Amino acid sequence: MGRRPKAATEAAAAPIEATAAAVPIVRRRRRSSIVDHGAQTAILIDSLLHGRGAAGASQEEALAVVNWARGVHSEEAELKTLTTRVRRAKALNAPERQVVLDLNKALLSGVLAGSLIVDVTESGSVAFKQAT
Repeated sequence: MGRRPKAATEAAAAPIEATAAAVPIVRRRRRSSIVDHGAQTAILIDSLLHGRGAAGASQEEALAVVNWARGVHSEEAELKTLTTRVRRAKALNAPERQVVLDLNKALLSGVLAGSLIVDVTESGSVAFKQAT
């Protein structure tokens, strides 16, 4: 066996408390993207009522907006699992779905940021307006 380097010898001779205090322990944390649906629901309903003004909104219209937002999150999770399996992603038109998802995420983030106002049309589809 060869001779140990001087740095290794000095580290072995130094007390453990001194080396532990000198080198901080860095622990990695996983990034979690847990969506706070309760907070998002409140923001979405507030945006819907703000856009409607004195007319207000029915429960079905509020539910349509909340279901749209939750659908955006579920589509994102589904596409995330599809992209790990390339053959299935090709079979289920993942690139086209990704474009639609990016658009819906941009709209959702605009509503949550307050730059867009969400509304429900007479046909039941979700519509967006610029916030004033």
